[in-house]
Amino acid sequence: MSSSFRLIPIAAIFFFGFILWIIVVSDMGGPNVLIDGVRAIPYGDKFGHMGLYAVLALLVNLSLKPRKQKYLGLPLGCALVLVFALLEELSQYFFPSTRMLDIQDALADMGGVYLAAWWMQRIWKC
Repeated sequence: MSSSFRLIPIAAIFFFGFILWIIVVSDMGGPNVLIDGVRAIPYGDKFGHMGLYAVLALLVNLSLKPRKQKYLGLPLGCALVLVFALLEELSQYFFPSTRMLDIQDALADMGGVYLAAWWMQRIWKC
């Protein structure tokens, strides 16, 4: 394994931490330049969801040994990220004053994960 591939699990952990930071800041409901900037772009929130979860799924998948076995029709890394994304969207039910359970966000999350799975299949045959 080349040294650059050894950094992928570390990148996955840091990127997951970044997503957790976004979730916590959003749950708190306060102003945030990054989040407010993304929301100011038409469909920025949806593209943000799709992009964040596509990158996370790619990083997690690359961090794991390639497997032919599929989970929910996805490589293991993508399936783990999909479950996390859907649970996070469902958790918004418990923050009614600052968050809103949105099926479009969940679909964007799923779209990002499936985009990563498609890319993994196409490029790495995983």
